[in-house]
Amino acid sequence: MIAVSLGLGDRNIRVNAIAPRPADTEATGHVPAELLDHVVKGLTLKRLGETVDVVNLAQSLASDGAARITWQTFQVDGGDTLLSA
Repeated sequence: MIAVSLGLGDRNIRVNAIAPRPADTEATGHVPAELLDHVVKGLTLKRLGETVDVVNLAQSLASDGAARITWQTFQVDGGDTLLSA
């Protein structure tokens, strides 16, 4: 991402990444309820993410209000990265 950002910055093109997890998707429908409950209990926000969470961030990053934001990775994870492995 660094190389891409450096290569496109002079053209005023911003480069960011969104890293969503864990999220309520079709795939989580196949996860046993016990395991899913355990995952949710370990999240700071105590809920799985939704598609709209990622969409809202992407729209914000694409807006003029984020014109100075580049070379960033945004964790959309409900606090999952705060937990120790």
